[in-house]
Amino acid sequence: MPKLFGKKLLIFLLLIIFIIIGSVSTYFYLQKQAKEKEAEQTKALLVEVNEVINLMDVVKSEMPTELLETHEYLMSGALGGKLYRTDPKLKDQIMYHGAKTQLVYINPAIKIKKELWIPIFYHEVAHNYWHSKNPIETFEEFEAQLFNSENYAYTINAQAWDLVMKHYPITPEELKTELEQRLFKSYSNETEIYNEMIKGNLGAKELWVKIIEADLKEQEKYQEALLEK
Repeated sequence: MPKLFGKKLLIFLLLIIFIIIGSVSTYFYLQKQAKEKEAEQTKALLVEVNEVINLMDVVKSEMPTELLETHEYLMSGALGGKLYRTDPKLKDQIMYHGAKTQLVYINPAIKIKKELWIPIFYHEVAHNYWHSKNPIETFEEFEAQLFNSENYAYTINAQAWDLVMKHYPITPEELKTELEQRLFKSYSNETEIYNEMIKGNLGAKELWVKIIEADLKEQEKYQEALLEK
C-alpha cells in the first residue's frame, strides 16, 4: 500500500511538473509571438509615417510659417531615434510626446488612413519643436507653458489638415472605423474654427480657446506620468 501511494504521489508530482513546464513554455511562446507582432506593427507604422512626411514635403511651398518651421525641424532629423511605442499605462493614446524627453510615442496597434496620421503626427512633432525652444525640467515648468504649447500644436494640425484636404482629400464615406470618423470630424471642425479665427472672428476665437482648454487636463495627466519616470 505505501509503495502504491508513493507511485501515485510520484505520478502526481510529475504531472504537476509537466503542467508547470508546459505553462511556462506556452507563456514564453506567446510573449515571443506578441513581441514579433508588435515589431511588425511598429515597422509598418514607421513606413507609413515616412510616407506621411514625404506627402507633406511635396507641398511644403504652400505651408504657413508655423507649419513650415515644424516641418523643417522634422526634416532636419531632430526626431531621429526618438520614436517609441506607447507606454502600457497610456495604451489608449494614439500618439503623444514627452515634454521633457522630446520623444514621440506611437501606438503601433492603431490602424487608420495615412491621411489622418498627418495632423496627429504633426501635432506631436509641433510639441517637440516648441519644447526644443522652450525646454522644461519640472511639471511646474510644463504647466506654465502648457496653454501656449497646445495653442501652437493645434495651430499646426489645423494648417496640416487644410493641406491634406486640398491635396490628398478624403471623405467620411471612405472611413471604415468609428475612430477614423471621429478623427475626421474633429480635425474638420477644428480647422474650420481656426480658419475663421485668423480672419478675425471673435466667436471662433472663443471656440478655439475652449478646444485647447478641453485638452489641458489630459495633457497634464500623461505628462505627469512621463515626468515621474
